[in-house]
Amino acid sequence: MSKFDVAIAGGGPGGAYAAKTAAEQGLKTVFLERARKAGEKNASGCGLGQRWWKDFPDEMEEIVKLPSYRETHHCVFKITDEEDNLVTTLSTGFTRKDNERIVHKGVPRGMSGTAVYRSCLDPFLVDLACKAGAELRTSTCVTDVVKKNGRVTGLRTDKGEKIEADIVIGADGAHSTVAVKSGIRKRFRKNEITLVPQVDFSCNESRLEDVIGGANLVWFGPYCGAYQVNFRDGFHLGLGQWLDIWDTKPTDFIKRILQIPAFQAMCRSVDAEIREFQNHLLPWMPHPPKTYADGVLLVGDAGGFPCPLEGEGVWHACMTGKIAAQVAAKAISEGDPSEATLREYEQRWKEPPLGREYEFGQEYVNFWRNSAFNPELMKKLVLFIGELQYLNFPGPVFDWSDDHMTIFNEHLGHFLDVLPDLSGFAKENLVPLGKGISMENRARIADMLTGSIQAKLRGFVPRWPIRALLGKVLGVK
Repeated sequence: MSKFDVAIAGGGPGGAYAAKTAAEQGLKTVFLERARKAGEKNASGCGLGQRWWKDFPDEMEEIVKLPSYRETHHCVFKITDEEDNLVTTLSTGFTRKDNERIVHKGVPRGMSGTAVYRSCLDPFLVDLACKAGAELRTSTCVTDVVKKNGRVTGLRTDKGEKIEADIVIGADGAHSTVAVKSGIRKRFRKNEITLVPQVDFSCNESRLEDVIGGANLVWFGPYCGAYQVNFRDGFHLGLGQWLDIWDTKPTDFIKRILQIPAFQAMCRSVDAEIREFQNHLLPWMPHPPKTYADGVLLVGDAGGFPCPLEGEGVWHACMTGKIAAQVAAKAISEGDPSEATLREYEQRWKEPPLGREYEFGQEYVNFWRNSAFNPELMKKLVLFIGELQYLNFPGPVFDWSDDHMTIFNEHLGHFLDVLPDLSGFAKENLVPLGKGISMENRARIADMLTGSIQAKLRGFVPRWPIRALLGKVLGVK
């Protein structure tokens, strides 16, 4: 039996960063990884958002040197219909505001996303933890927790070993043994977790750069939306569904995308070849459940922390790992690892920037469950997006099948035909997101609309009742 200040189940990003932070706090720390080496059992890769340059700048300076690293600047949506025709292509934009948002050592990083394989990222983070003084044990699976008088006081492994610790941190994934065995929660319910099949491809590095460049792709249509993350010389395609509405084989899910002609053309253009098929579980819920108890804290997927909007979880894992280790250090220094003391962990992660993610968690989840994860609704939404995109510049200019105004009115009429079919979806899933608009911007919108309405009424109605009515609708004075 060995005794530590902190024992961590899991050697992924959350566990490694918790171990790094705990060791830097002077705590005797051990973290346990079930695989033979870090990153061996993880899904193929991940995308790291721009805020890594703000929150983990030292790490990012080294991550850009990893062999699979690719910088990403934008996301391209490929919209296809139920016959797999490419309807339109949409892309994220860029403004000077993006350059101003994050600047690291004089270099604008407001649109500098990162794609990197977990087989590169995980060993890097584990190495940071070990250099800080944490002890890593690989090929070690946590099978239970140790309890004394109801408080978690350590971990048991598949080797029959008992590891005692003042505080245990569970960073052991979606089906967290620590979470269940400690009694913090049961397994996630089926409507709180998704099954995600992925296919990893090798490809020609120079052709990938020429054809796709600094973009990640999303395949959007009457199927569950699929994401394509592009690395230096490969990419992976993944998609998923909540388990409560899963109705097919994982391979059938992914085959739906593989058969799209535009996807096949992209694969040919970069010499793509399938090299691995994977499945993994991803918690996707409005907000994390309870994440602490006597002697134990949960981080990353184990705590249910992936973002409820786009499901990204590595930043969330590292942030919660860092906070958990800091709270653990304080509790140990005070000699009180009780539930009452560890409650500070929840109080801290609920603060911005992390906690802000979950203020709109229910609205985010509702939006996705009722759109990209609803193939029947997507059939209508694809038509809507296609017509809306046509009505935008430069669509009306470059259709020469008839005079421009006739063509414009035909598409406008079709757009208006489709619009009522989506009004219920918009009312239930888009309008609630309006509460996220700042009060300042609501007031500006109300003022703009007031002037427009008053101008159309030619001054017959005074400004103040129009402004008062709009203010009431938008929730501003």
